[in-house]
Amino acid sequence: MEVNLEVDRSDLADTAQPDRLASILIGQVKQQLETLLPLPIEAVAKACGILEIQEMETDAFEGGLIQDEAKSHGYILLRAGRGIQRSRFTIAHELGHFVNLRHVAPPGSDRMLCNKDDLRNSELTSRGQHGMEAQANEFASCLLMPAKEIMAHSSMRGSAEMSRLLELHTLCGVSKEAAARRYAQLHGDDFAVVFSKDGKYIYSIRGGEFPWIDLRKGQELFHKTHARGFNGETGVISDQEDSDAHWWLNDRDAKRWNLWEEVLIQDSGFRMTLVLGEREDNE
Repeated sequence: MEVNLEVDRSDLADTAQPDRLASILIGQVKQQLETLLPLPIEAVAKACGILEIQEMETDAFEGGLIQDEAKSHGYILLRAGRGIQRSRFTIAHELGHFVNLRHVAPPGSDRMLCNKDDLRNSELTSRGQHGMEAQANEFASCLLMPAKEIMAHSSMRGSAEMSRLLELHTLCGVSKEAAARRYAQLHGDDFAVVFSKDGKYIYSIRGGEFPWIDLRKGQELFHKTHARGFNGETGVISDQEDSDAHWWLNDRDAKRWNLWEEVLIQDSGFRMTLVLGEREDNE
């Protein structure tokens, strides 16, 4: 069923803070919806002045925004075939550019094009284009997964668990990757979510005070890790198993932390591993 929303954009003109912009929008649309989550992001974008959201067959970008100089209206472009959940985050990301008056296209252009790295950028202290991309990601995360509603949900109770991260992914209609970033940002426990494919490290997201994962992109995970050794069908989650900190951390950090692993089997050799940490008491 199509949802029609109304947004007063004048309320957005007084701030360029991405979390504040998202909060203002949530405040306006929440009273118009029976259920806030998952947020009907296309309806929100339309209410803000986005005239059309168009999918395109391209490898040149993941998302894009075409806007007039006054930002009175705009068009969002999506790379086709990326799946509903990833597309929802991309729409929210491009909307973040649109409603932020400081986010403008490069000189001589009417469009902003964003690649895969842009949609993972979390360096809010960066300047220029990189800073704008990080701010758009922060806006998208806060809009699709608003802190007040998320913190009140059962997925945030108790110790960090893969099943609770997946609850957030389902509740908000976002990718597992986006859910992992928000889970790490809000939960408070010390953990990392490690993404791998065919036993090789891709990258990780850290929550709390968990130390850096001492692996490079493309490096093979240690063969004794549960992340490599656990077998199961797609969607199966392992039990939490003891792990050797030296398999994940540098020698200095490994002496200070006890670790456990919990693995989610995904399609095509991909895996998500929740690496939970506890500091040694005698640090």
